[in-house]
Amino acid sequence: MKHKITLLVLLFISAFGFAQTNTLQNNGNWELPANWSLGVPQAIHQVIIPNGLTVFVNNPGAVADDVTINSGGTLQISFEGTLTVTDALTNNGDFIIESNATDSGSVITATYSGSAATYERYVSGGVWHLISTPLSAVPQTIINFIGNNGGMTTSGAQYSLGTYDNSFPADGTSTWINFTTDIFTPSQLGTFPVSTGYEILMNSNGAIDFTGSINTSAVSKPITENLTGWNLIGNPFPSSIFGNASADATNNFLTVNSAQLDPSFVSMYFWNGSSYDIVNQATGSRSIPPGQAFFVNSITGGGSVDFTTAMRTHQSANNFLRATTTVIPTINLSIDNNAGTVRNTEIKYMSGTTLGLDPGYDGGQLGAVGTSNFNLYTHLVEDNGVKFSLQVVPDTGYDTTVIPIGVDANAGTQVTFKAAATDLPDGIKVFIEDKVLNTVTEINNTDKSYTLNLSSALSGTGRFYLHTQENTLAIDDFSALQYTLVTSPEQNNIRLYGMVAEKGSVDIFDIFGRKIHAAKLQTGSEQNINMPVMSTGVYIVKFNIDNKPFSKKILWY
Repeated sequence: MKHKITLLVLLFISAFGFAQTNTLQNNGNWELPANWSLGVPQAIHQVIIPNGLTVFVNNPGAVADDVTINSGGTLQISFEGTLTVTDALTNNGDFIIESNATDSGSVITATYSGSAATYERYVSGGVWHLISTPLSAVPQTIINFIGNNGGMTTSGAQYSLGTYDNSFPADGTSTWINFTTDIFTPSQLGTFPVSTGYEILMNSNGAIDFTGSINTSAVSKPITENLTGWNLIGNPFPSSIFGNASADATNNFLTVNSAQLDPSFVSMYFWNGSSYDIVNQATGSRSIPPGQAFFVNSITGGGSVDFTTAMRTHQSANNFLRATTTVIPTINLSIDNNAGTVRNTEIKYMSGTTLGLDPGYDGGQLGAVGTSNFNLYTHLVEDNGVKFSLQVVPDTGYDTTVIPIGVDANAGTQVTFKAAATDLPDGIKVFIEDKVLNTVTEINNTDKSYTLNLSSALSGTGRFYLHTQENTLAIDDFSALQYTLVTSPEQNNIRLYGMVAEKGSVDIFDIFGRKIHAAKLQTGSEQNINMPVMSTGVYIVKFNIDNKPFSKKILWY
Protein backbone atom coordinates (compact mmCIF):
# COMPACT_ATOMS: atom_id res chain seq x y z
CA MET A 1 0.00 0.00 0.00
CA LYS A 2 2.88 2.35 0.77
CA HIS A 3 4.33 1.86 -2.73
CA LYS A 4 0.96 2.60 -4.33
CA ILE A 5 0.69 5.91 -2.47
CA THR A 6 4.19 6.91 -3.59
CA LEU A 7 3.32 6.05 -7.18
CA LEU A 8 0.13 8.10 -7.01
CA VAL A 9 2.07 11.10 -5.69
CA LEU A 10 4.58 10.84 -8.53
CA LEU A 11 1.79 10.58 -11.09
CA PHE A 12 0.08 13.60 -9.53
CA ILE A 13 3.27 15.66 -9.73
CA SER A 14 3.84 14.58 -13.34
CA ALA A 15 0.26 15.30 -14.40
CA PHE A 16 0.15 18.78 -12.93
CA GLY A 17 3.70 19.66 -13.93
CA PHE A 18 5.02 21.09 -10.65
CA ALA A 19 8.23 22.91 -11.51
CA GLN A 20 11.48 22.46 -9.66
CA THR A 21 13.75 25.39 -8.81
CA ASN A 22 17.07 25.22 -10.64
CA THR A 23 19.50 27.98 -9.64
CA LEU A 24 22.61 29.12 -11.53
CA GLN A 25 25.71 28.35 -9.44
CA ASN A 26 28.55 29.58 -11.64
CA ASN A 27 29.16 31.94 -14.55
CA GLY A 28 29.26 30.17 -17.90
CA ASN A 29 27.28 28.24 -20.47
CA TRP A 30 23.66 27.18 -20.00
CA GLU A 31 24.54 23.74 -21.38
CA LEU A 32 27.05 22.82 -18.63
CA PRO A 33 25.44 20.71 -15.85
CA ALA A 34 28.03 21.88 -13.28
CA ASN A 35 26.76 25.48 -13.56
CA TRP A 36 23.34 24.58 -12.08
CA SER A 37 21.98 23.24 -8.81
CA LEU A 38 19.94 20.57 -10.66
CA GLY A 39 21.96 20.17 -13.85
CA VAL A 40 21.08 21.59 -17.27
CA PRO A 41 17.58 23.16 -17.04
CA GLN A 42 14.69 21.15 -18.43
CA ALA A 43 11.11 22.12 -19.30
CA ILE A 44 9.98 21.38 -15.70
CA HIS A 45 12.47 23.80 -14.10
CA GLN A 46 11.98 27.25 -12.60
CA VAL A 47 15.33 28.82 -13.46
CA ILE A 48 16.86 31.51 -11.25
CA ILE A 49 19.86 33.62 -12.26
CA PRO A 50 21.17 35.24 -9.04
CA ASN A 51 22.83 38.60 -8.46
CA GLY A 52 26.38 38.75 -9.80
CA LEU A 53 26.15 35.74 -12.13
CA THR A 54 25.92 35.53 -15.93
CA VAL A 55 24.73 32.61 -18.06
CA PHE A 56 25.23 32.33 -21.83
CA VAL A 57 22.87 30.42 -24.15
CA ASN A 58 25.23 29.55 -26.99
CA ASN A 59 23.34 26.70 -28.68
CA PRO A 60 19.81 25.95 -29.87
CA GLY A 61 17.40 24.12 -27.60
CA ALA A 62 17.53 25.81 -24.19
CA VAL A 63 14.19 25.34 -22.37
CA ALA A 64 12.61 26.17 -19.02
CA ASP A 65 9.19 26.39 -17.43
CA ASP A 66 9.98 29.75 -15.82
CA VAL A 67 13.03 32.05 -15.83
CA THR A 68 13.79 34.80 -13.30
CA ILE A 69 16.80 37.10 -13.73
CA ASN A 70 17.47 38.65 -10.35
CA SER A 71 18.83 42.18 -9.95
CA GLY A 72 22.52 42.07 -10.86
CA GLY A 73 22.09 38.83 -12.83
CA THR A 74 22.55 38.52 -16.61
CA LEU A 75 21.09 36.21 -19.24
CA GLN A 76 22.70 36.47 -22.69
CA ILE A 77 21.43 34.66 -25.81
CA SER A 78 24.16 34.35 -28.44
CA PHE A 79 23.56 34.59 -32.18
CA GLU A 80 23.26 30.78 -32.33
CA GLY A 81 21.25 30.34 -29.14
CA THR A 82 17.52 29.74 -28.69
CA LEU A 83 15.44 29.79 -25.49
CA THR A 84 11.86 28.61 -25.02
CA VAL A 85 10.07 29.53 -21.77
CA THR A 86 6.69 27.82 -21.46
CA ASP A 87 5.44 30.10 -18.67
CA ALA A 88 6.99 33.37 -17.45
CA LEU A 89 10.24 35.21 -18.09
CA THR A 90 10.88 37.85 -15.42
CA ASN A 91 13.79 40.23 -15.93
CA ASN A 92 15.02 42.25 -12.96
CA GLY A 93 18.60 42.32 -14.22
CA ASP A 94 20.09 42.30 -17.74
CA PHE A 95 18.68 40.31 -20.66
CA ILE A 96 20.62 40.53 -23.95
CA ILE A 97 19.92 38.82 -27.29
CA GLU A 98 22.61 38.87 -29.99
CA SER A 99 22.83 38.39 -33.76
CA ASN A 100 25.60 38.37 -36.34
CA ALA A 101 25.89 38.43 -40.13
CA THR A 102 24.41 34.94 -40.53
CA ASP A 103 22.36 34.05 -37.43
CA SER A 104 19.95 35.57 -34.92
CA GLY A 105 19.47 34.73 -31.26
CA SER A 106 15.88 33.69 -30.58
CA VAL A 107 13.53 33.80 -27.59
CA ILE A 108 9.95 32.53 -27.30
CA THR A 109 8.14 32.98 -24.00
CA ALA A 110 4.51 32.88 -22.84
CA THR A 111 4.81 36.05 -20.72
CA TYR A 112 7.44 38.70 -20.03
CA SER A 113 7.75 41.26 -17.23
CA GLY A 114 10.28 43.46 -15.51
CA SER A 115 13.11 45.51 -16.98
CA ALA A 116 13.72 46.15 -20.67
CA ALA A 117 15.56 43.58 -22.73
CA THR A 118 18.17 44.49 -25.37
CA TYR A 119 18.24 43.02 -28.87
CA GLU A 120 21.55 43.61 -30.68
CA ARG A 121 20.58 43.58 -34.36
CA TYR A 122 23.62 43.13 -36.63
CA VAL A 123 23.79 45.22 -39.81
CA SER A 124 26.59 45.47 -42.36
CA GLY A 125 28.10 48.87 -42.99
CA GLY A 126 27.67 50.86 -46.18
CA VAL A 127 24.48 49.00 -47.16
CA TRP A 128 20.87 50.04 -46.63
CA HIS A 129 18.83 47.71 -44.43
CA LEU A 130 15.11 47.50 -43.73
CA ILE A 131 14.59 47.04 -39.99
CA SER A 132 11.90 47.04 -37.32
CA THR A 133 12.11 46.68 -33.57
CA PRO A 134 11.81 43.05 -32.39
CA LEU A 135 10.70 44.38 -29.00
CA SER A 136 7.85 46.54 -27.81
CA ALA A 137 8.18 50.32 -28.10
CA VAL A 138 8.63 51.06 -24.39
CA PRO A 139 10.88 52.62 -23.21
CA GLN A 140 13.19 53.39 -26.17
CA THR A 141 12.54 56.64 -28.02
CA ILE A 142 13.72 57.20 -31.56
CA ILE A 143 15.98 60.09 -30.54
CA ASN A 144 17.58 57.84 -27.88
CA PHE A 145 18.05 55.12 -30.49
CA ILE A 146 19.87 57.59 -32.74
CA GLY A 147 22.03 58.76 -29.84
CA ASN A 148 22.86 55.25 -28.63
CA ASN A 149 23.83 53.91 -32.05
CA GLY A 150 26.78 55.94 -33.24
CA GLY A 151 28.03 55.50 -36.75
CA MET A 152 24.79 56.36 -38.48
CA THR A 153 25.50 58.27 -41.68
CA THR A 154 24.10 61.75 -42.17
CA SER A 155 23.36 63.98 -45.15
CA GLY A 156 23.16 67.56 -44.03
CA ALA A 157 20.58 67.62 -41.26
CA GLN A 158 19.17 64.20 -42.21
CA TYR A 159 20.02 60.95 -40.49
CA SER A 160 20.19 57.77 -42.56
CA LEU A 161 17.13 56.52 -40.67
CA GLY A 162 13.68 56.98 -42.13
CA THR A 163 10.18 55.67 -42.62
CA TYR A 164 8.13 54.96 -45.73
CA ASP A 165 5.10 57.20 -46.37
CA ASN A 166 2.59 55.85 -48.90
CA SER A 167 0.65 59.11 -49.06
CA PHE A 168 3.25 60.44 -51.52
CA PRO A 169 3.66 59.35 -55.15
CA ALA A 170 6.12 56.49 -55.55
CA ASP A 171 8.63 58.50 -57.58
CA GLY A 172 11.64 57.17 -55.73
CA THR A 173 12.33 60.36 -53.78
CA SER A 174 9.33 61.61 -51.82
CA THR A 175 8.21 58.29 -50.31
CA TRP A 176 11.01 58.12 -47.70
CA ILE A 177 10.79 60.49 -44.75
CA ASN A 178 14.13 60.67 -42.91
CA PHE A 179 14.64 61.85 -39.36
CA THR A 180 16.66 65.03 -38.90
CA THR A 181 18.87 66.68 -36.30
CA ASP A 182 15.85 68.75 -35.20
CA ILE A 183 15.21 67.08 -31.85
CA PHE A 184 11.89 68.86 -31.51
CA THR A 185 10.30 66.90 -34.32
CA PRO A 186 7.39 65.18 -32.52
CA SER A 187 7.84 61.81 -34.21
CA GLN A 188 11.45 61.65 -33.05
CA LEU A 189 10.45 62.23 -29.46
CA GLY A 190 8.15 59.20 -29.67
CA THR A 191 8.98 55.51 -29.61
CA PHE A 192 9.30 52.94 -32.38
CA PRO A 193 5.80 51.69 -33.23
CA VAL A 194 5.64 47.91 -33.13
CA SER A 195 5.77 46.31 -36.61
CA THR A 196 6.64 49.59 -38.38
CA GLY A 197 9.55 49.29 -40.79
CA TYR A 198 12.46 51.70 -41.21
CA GLU A 199 15.42 52.11 -43.53
CA ILE A 200 18.88 52.53 -42.00
CA LEU A 201 22.44 52.97 -43.24
CA MET A 202 25.42 52.56 -40.92
CA ASN A 203 29.04 53.48 -41.64
CA SER A 204 30.51 50.15 -40.51
CA ASN A 205 29.60 46.59 -39.60
CA GLY A 206 28.14 46.09 -36.16
CA ALA A 207 25.07 45.86 -33.97
CA ILE A 208 22.32 48.40 -33.48
CA ASP A 209 20.60 48.07 -30.12
CA PHE A 210 16.84 47.90 -29.63
CA THR A 211 15.49 47.97 -26.07
CA GLY A 212 12.02 47.17 -24.76
CA SER A 213 9.76 44.42 -23.55
CA ILE A 214 9.17 41.15 -25.38
CA ASN A 215 5.92 40.89 -27.29
CA THR A 216 4.13 37.77 -26.07
CA SER A 217 0.70 38.25 -27.66
CA ALA A 218 -0.52 38.73 -31.22
CA VAL A 219 0.25 42.06 -32.89
CA SER A 220 -2.26 43.61 -35.30
CA LYS A 221 -0.72 46.15 -37.68
CA PRO A 222 -2.96 48.53 -39.71
CA ILE A 223 -1.99 48.93 -43.36
CA THR A 224 -3.25 51.68 -45.65
CA GLU A 225 -3.87 52.12 -49.35
CA ASN A 226 -3.43 55.91 -49.75
CA LEU A 227 -1.66 56.67 -53.06
CA THR A 228 0.70 53.74 -53.50
CA GLY A 229 -0.80 50.88 -51.48
CA TRP A 230 2.65 49.89 -50.22
CA ASN A 231 3.39 49.49 -46.50
CA LEU A 232 6.73 48.84 -44.79
CA ILE A 233 6.14 46.52 -41.84
CA GLY A 234 8.28 44.16 -39.75
CA ASN A 235 8.49 41.09 -37.54
CA PRO A 236 7.57 42.23 -33.98
CA PHE A 237 9.04 39.23 -32.12
CA PRO A 238 12.60 38.38 -30.94
CA SER A 239 12.28 35.11 -32.85
CA SER A 240 11.76 34.27 -36.49
CA ILE A 241 8.24 33.83 -37.85
CA PHE A 242 6.98 31.51 -40.57
CA GLY A 243 6.67 33.43 -43.84
CA ASN A 244 4.79 31.12 -46.20
CA ALA A 245 2.95 27.80 -46.41
CA SER A 246 6.09 25.82 -47.21
CA ALA A 247 7.46 26.86 -43.81
CA ASP A 248 4.21 26.08 -41.98
CA ALA A 249 0.98 25.07 -43.68
CA THR A 250 -1.28 27.18 -41.47
CA ASN A 251 0.56 29.55 -39.16
CA ASN A 252 2.46 31.64 -41.68
CA PHE A 253 2.26 35.35 -42.48
CA LEU A 254 0.96 35.05 -46.05
CA THR A 255 -1.77 32.48 -45.37
CA VAL A 256 -3.04 34.34 -42.30
CA ASN A 257 -3.07 37.72 -44.08
CA SER A 258 -3.81 36.91 -47.73
CA ALA A 259 -7.26 38.53 -47.57
CA GLN A 260 -5.70 41.82 -46.43
CA LEU A 261 -3.33 42.08 -49.41
CA ASP A 262 -3.99 43.10 -53.01
CA PRO A 263 -4.72 39.85 -54.93
CA SER A 264 -1.95 40.60 -57.46
CA PHE A 265 0.53 41.22 -54.63
CA VAL A 266 -0.02 38.46 -52.04
CA SER A 267 3.72 38.45 -51.46
CA MET A 268 6.43 39.91 -49.23
CA TYR A 269 9.19 42.08 -50.68
CA PHE A 270 12.62 41.95 -48.99
CA TRP A 271 15.57 44.22 -49.72
CA ASN A 272 18.63 41.99 -50.16
CA GLY A 273 21.23 44.75 -50.25
CA SER A 274 20.98 45.48 -53.96
CA SER A 275 17.44 44.62 -55.10
CA TYR A 276 14.11 43.32 -53.83
CA ASP A 277 13.35 39.61 -53.47
CA ILE A 278 9.77 38.40 -53.74
CA VAL A 279 8.68 35.80 -51.19
CA ASN A 280 5.32 34.07 -51.61
CA GLN A 281 3.82 30.58 -51.80
CA ALA A 282 5.85 29.76 -54.93
CA THR A 283 9.31 30.54 -53.54
CA GLY A 284 10.13 27.71 -51.14
CA SER A 285 10.20 27.64 -47.34
CA ARG A 286 10.96 31.05 -45.81
CA SER A 287 11.22 32.42 -42.30
CA ILE A 288 11.47 36.10 -41.35
CA PRO A 289 14.20 36.91 -38.79
CA PRO A 290 13.88 39.24 -35.80
CA GLY A 291 14.30 42.91 -36.66
CA GLN A 292 13.51 42.37 -40.37
CA ALA A 293 11.15 44.72 -42.24
CA PHE A 294 9.54 44.12 -45.62
CA PHE A 295 6.98 45.63 -48.00
CA VAL A 296 3.40 44.46 -48.55
CA ASN A 297 0.63 45.90 -50.72
CA SER A 298 -2.73 46.65 -49.12
CA ILE A 299 -6.17 45.73 -50.35
CA THR A 300 -8.35 48.55 -51.65
CA GLY A 301 -9.34 50.81 -48.76
CA GLY A 302 -6.66 49.46 -46.39
CA GLY A 303 -6.85 46.76 -43.76
CA SER A 304 -4.82 45.17 -41.00
CA VAL A 305 -2.27 42.34 -40.91
CA ASP A 306 -1.75 40.05 -37.95
CA PHE A 307 1.44 38.64 -36.48
CA THR A 308 0.25 35.74 -34.32
CA THR A 309 2.21 33.98 -31.59
CA ALA A 310 1.68 30.69 -33.45
CA MET A 311 3.90 32.06 -36.25
CA ARG A 312 6.92 32.18 -33.92
CA THR A 313 9.73 29.73 -34.64
CA HIS A 314 13.36 29.19 -33.70
CA GLN A 315 14.47 29.17 -37.34
CA SER A 316 18.02 30.36 -37.87
CA ALA A 317 17.96 33.38 -40.17
CA ASN A 318 20.30 36.16 -41.19
CA ASN A 319 19.61 39.85 -41.77
CA PHE A 320 17.49 39.14 -44.80
CA LEU A 321 16.05 35.64 -45.06
CA ARG A 322 17.02 32.04 -45.45
CA ALA A 323 15.30 29.74 -47.92
CA THR A 324 14.78 26.04 -48.18
CA THR A 325 14.62 25.46 -51.90
CA THR A 326 12.18 23.13 -53.59
CA VAL A 327 12.35 21.67 -57.08
CA ILE A 328 10.18 24.01 -59.15
CA PRO A 329 11.02 24.47 -62.84
CA THR A 330 12.06 28.11 -63.06
CA ILE A 331 13.28 30.62 -65.63
CA ASN A 332 15.04 33.73 -64.41
CA LEU A 333 14.93 36.10 -67.38
CA SER A 334 17.34 39.04 -67.34
CA ILE A 335 17.90 42.10 -69.48
CA ASP A 336 21.16 44.06 -69.45
CA ASN A 337 21.46 47.62 -70.77
CA ASN A 338 25.21 47.02 -71.28
CA ALA A 339 25.92 50.00 -69.04
CA GLY A 340 25.97 48.21 -65.69
CA THR A 341 22.24 47.84 -65.05
CA VAL A 342 20.53 44.43 -65.04
CA ARG A 343 16.83 43.76 -64.43
CA ASN A 344 15.24 40.36 -63.76
CA THR A 345 11.87 38.67 -63.80
CA GLU A 346 10.93 35.07 -62.95
CA ILE A 347 8.58 32.50 -64.44
CA LYS A 348 7.79 29.28 -62.53
CA TYR A 349 5.99 26.18 -63.84
CA MET A 350 3.79 24.65 -61.14
CA SER A 351 1.04 22.05 -61.01
CA GLY A 352 -2.41 23.38 -60.18
CA THR A 353 -1.79 26.95 -61.31
CA THR A 354 -3.51 28.82 -64.13
CA LEU A 355 -2.69 31.26 -66.92
CA GLY A 356 -4.60 33.93 -65.04
CA LEU A 357 -4.01 35.41 -61.59
CA ASP A 358 -3.07 32.93 -58.85
CA PRO A 359 -3.07 35.02 -55.64
CA GLY A 360 -0.16 34.16 -53.41
CA TYR A 361 1.80 32.64 -56.30
CA ASP A 362 1.95 35.39 -58.93
CA GLY A 363 3.86 38.36 -57.52
CA GLY A 364 3.26 41.85 -58.91
CA GLN A 365 6.25 44.14 -59.33
CA LEU A 366 7.21 46.30 -56.35
CA GLY A 367 6.28 49.91 -57.00
CA ALA A 368 6.85 51.30 -53.51
CA VAL A 369 10.08 53.13 -54.30
CA GLY A 370 9.42 54.30 -57.82
CA THR A 371 10.18 52.76 -61.17
CA SER A 372 13.23 53.10 -63.37
CA ASN A 373 13.24 54.10 -67.03
CA PHE A 374 14.89 50.70 -67.57
CA ASN A 375 12.61 47.90 -66.44
CA LEU A 376 11.70 44.25 -67.10
CA TYR A 377 8.54 42.37 -66.12
CA THR A 378 5.87 40.04 -67.48
CA HIS A 379 2.12 40.26 -67.97
CA LEU A 380 -0.09 37.28 -67.24
CA VAL A 381 -1.06 35.20 -70.25
CA GLU A 382 -4.63 36.02 -69.24
CA ASP A 383 -3.68 39.65 -68.71
CA ASN A 384 -5.05 41.73 -65.82
CA GLY A 385 -2.97 44.82 -66.61
CA VAL A 386 -0.49 44.36 -63.74
CA LYS A 387 3.30 44.16 -64.12
CA PHE A 388 4.65 40.95 -62.53
CA SER A 389 8.13 40.16 -61.24
CA LEU A 390 7.10 36.56 -60.55
CA GLN A 391 4.59 34.68 -62.70
CA VAL A 392 3.51 31.06 -62.24
CA VAL A 393 1.99 29.03 -65.08
CA PRO A 394 0.89 25.38 -65.41
CA ASP A 395 3.64 22.80 -65.80
CA THR A 396 1.65 20.97 -68.50
CA GLY A 397 1.98 23.48 -71.34
CA TYR A 398 5.64 24.15 -72.04
CA ASP A 399 5.08 24.02 -75.80
CA THR A 400 1.89 26.11 -75.80
CA THR A 401 2.41 28.78 -73.13
CA VAL A 402 3.67 32.12 -74.42
CA ILE A 403 4.66 34.73 -71.81
CA PRO A 404 4.31 38.45 -72.72
CA ILE A 405 7.51 40.27 -71.75
CA GLY A 406 7.39 43.93 -70.76
CA VAL A 407 10.38 46.20 -71.33
CA ASP A 408 10.73 49.88 -70.48
CA ALA A 409 13.81 51.45 -72.05
CA ASN A 410 14.95 54.63 -73.74
CA ALA A 411 15.60 54.89 -77.48
CA GLY A 412 19.20 54.06 -78.39
CA THR A 413 19.64 51.57 -75.53
CA GLN A 414 21.49 48.38 -76.36
CA VAL A 415 19.84 45.49 -74.52
CA THR A 416 20.81 41.86 -74.03
CA PHE A 417 18.38 39.12 -72.98
CA LYS A 418 19.57 36.01 -71.11
CA ALA A 419 17.77 33.20 -69.27
CA ALA A 420 18.90 31.06 -66.34
CA ALA A 421 16.69 27.96 -66.41
CA THR A 422 16.59 25.35 -63.64
CA ASP A 423 14.77 22.01 -63.44
CA LEU A 424 13.04 22.32 -66.83
CA PRO A 425 12.12 18.99 -68.48
CA ASP A 426 14.84 17.41 -70.61
CA GLY A 427 14.99 18.89 -74.08
CA ILE A 428 13.05 22.06 -73.26
CA LYS A 429 14.88 25.24 -74.23
CA VAL A 430 14.09 28.92 -73.75
CA PHE A 431 13.50 31.33 -76.64
CA ILE A 432 12.85 35.05 -76.93
CA GLU A 433 10.61 36.18 -79.78
CA ASP A 434 10.96 39.70 -81.22
CA LYS A 435 7.80 40.53 -83.17
CA VAL A 436 9.27 43.71 -84.66
CA LEU A 437 12.31 42.00 -86.17
CA ASN A 438 10.39 38.76 -86.71
CA THR A 439 13.01 36.59 -85.00
CA VAL A 440 13.05 33.73 -82.50
CA THR A 441 16.34 33.29 -80.62
CA GLU A 442 17.40 30.66 -78.11
CA ILE A 443 18.78 32.22 -74.93
CA ASN A 444 20.50 30.88 -71.83
CA ASN A 445 22.85 32.19 -69.19
CA THR A 446 26.11 30.99 -70.74
CA ASP A 447 26.68 31.16 -74.48
CA LYS A 448 23.33 32.12 -76.02
CA SER A 449 21.79 35.58 -75.72
CA TYR A 450 19.80 38.07 -77.75
CA THR A 451 21.27 41.58 -78.20
CA LEU A 452 19.75 44.48 -80.11
CA ASN A 453 19.77 48.27 -80.25
CA LEU A 454 16.42 49.91 -79.63
CA SER A 455 15.64 52.40 -82.38
CA SER A 456 12.73 53.81 -80.39
CA ALA A 457 11.69 53.95 -76.75
CA LEU A 458 9.84 50.93 -75.33
CA SER A 459 7.12 50.88 -72.68
CA GLY A 460 5.05 47.83 -71.89
CA THR A 461 4.41 44.51 -73.64
CA GLY A 462 3.71 43.64 -77.26
CA ARG A 463 7.16 43.26 -78.79
CA PHE A 464 8.87 40.46 -76.84
CA TYR A 465 7.52 37.03 -75.87
CA LEU A 466 9.09 34.12 -73.99
CA HIS A 467 8.68 30.57 -75.34
CA THR A 468 9.67 27.16 -73.99
CA GLN A 469 9.98 24.57 -76.76
CA GLU A 470 12.11 21.76 -78.03
CA ASN A 471 14.84 23.25 -80.17
CA THR A 472 13.64 21.96 -83.56
CA LEU A 473 10.03 23.04 -83.10
CA ALA A 474 10.97 26.52 -81.93
CA ILE A 475 12.93 27.21 -85.09
CA ASP A 476 10.87 25.37 -87.70
CA ASP A 477 7.37 26.29 -86.57
CA PHE A 478 7.63 30.02 -85.89
CA SER A 479 3.94 30.76 -86.44
CA ALA A 480 2.88 28.36 -83.66
CA LEU A 481 5.17 30.09 -81.17
CA GLN A 482 3.11 33.26 -81.33
CA TYR A 483 -0.01 31.67 -79.87
CA THR A 484 -1.12 29.99 -76.64
CA LEU A 485 -3.90 27.40 -76.83
CA VAL A 486 -5.95 26.50 -73.72
CA THR A 487 -8.43 23.62 -73.86
CA SER A 488 -11.47 23.42 -71.56
CA PRO A 489 -13.29 20.14 -72.33
CA GLU A 490 -15.64 20.57 -69.38
CA GLN A 491 -16.88 23.82 -70.96
CA ASN A 492 -16.64 22.59 -74.57
CA ASN A 493 -14.40 25.41 -75.71
CA ILE A 494 -10.87 26.33 -76.70
CA ARG A 495 -9.25 29.67 -75.98
CA LEU A 496 -6.57 31.06 -78.25
CA TYR A 497 -4.25 33.84 -77.06
CA GLY A 498 -2.25 35.77 -79.65
CA MET A 499 -2.92 38.52 -82.17
CA VAL A 500 -5.17 37.91 -85.19
CA ALA A 501 -4.53 41.06 -87.23
CA GLU A 502 -6.79 40.50 -90.25
CA LYS A 503 -8.47 37.10 -90.52
CA GLY A 504 -8.22 33.51 -89.38
CA SER A 505 -9.84 30.11 -89.33
CA VAL A 506 -9.58 26.89 -87.37
CA ASP A 507 -10.31 23.26 -88.33
CA ILE A 508 -10.48 20.34 -85.90
CA PHE A 509 -9.50 16.82 -87.05
CA ASP A 510 -9.61 13.50 -85.23
CA ILE A 511 -6.69 11.08 -85.33
CA PHE A 512 -8.14 9.45 -88.49
CA GLY A 513 -7.95 12.75 -90.37
CA ARG A 514 -11.68 13.42 -90.38
CA LYS A 515 -12.70 17.07 -90.03
CA ILE A 516 -15.19 17.32 -87.19
CA HIS A 517 -15.45 21.08 -86.69
CA ALA A 518 -14.56 24.41 -88.36
CA ALA A 519 -14.80 28.00 -87.15
CA LYS A 520 -13.82 31.54 -88.14
CA LEU A 521 -11.57 33.71 -85.96
CA GLN A 522 -12.19 37.37 -85.20
CA THR A 523 -9.53 40.06 -85.13
CA GLY A 524 -8.05 40.65 -81.69
CA SER A 525 -5.71 39.04 -79.17
CA GLU A 526 -8.09 36.52 -77.56
CA GLN A 527 -10.48 34.01 -79.15
CA ASN A 528 -13.14 31.82 -77.53
CA ILE A 529 -13.87 28.88 -79.86
CA ASN A 530 -17.02 26.92 -78.99
CA MET A 531 -16.60 23.21 -79.65
CA PRO A 532 -19.06 20.39 -80.32
CA VAL A 533 -19.39 17.50 -77.89
CA MET A 534 -16.35 15.31 -78.55
CA SER A 535 -15.16 11.96 -77.21
CA THR A 536 -12.04 11.68 -75.09
CA GLY A 537 -8.97 11.47 -77.27
CA VAL A 538 -6.25 13.24 -79.24
CA TYR A 539 -7.21 15.84 -81.86
CA ILE A 540 -5.31 17.99 -84.35
CA VAL A 541 -6.17 21.70 -84.42
CA LYS A 542 -5.16 23.40 -87.67
CA PHE A 543 -5.04 27.20 -87.75
CA ASN A 544 -4.68 29.61 -90.62
CA ILE A 545 -4.09 33.10 -89.25
CA ASP A 546 -3.20 36.02 -91.50
CA ASN A 547 -2.18 33.50 -94.20
CA LYS A 548 0.15 31.66 -91.80
CA PRO A 549 -0.85 27.98 -91.28
CA PHE A 550 0.21 25.91 -88.28
CA SER A 551 -1.06 22.97 -86.25
CA LYS A 552 -1.28 21.97 -82.59
CA LYS A 553 -2.10 18.63 -81.00
CA ILE A 554 -4.56 18.64 -78.07
CA LEU A 555 -5.84 16.06 -75.60
CA TRP A 556 -9.61 16.16 -75.07
CA TYR A 557 -10.83 14.45 -71.91
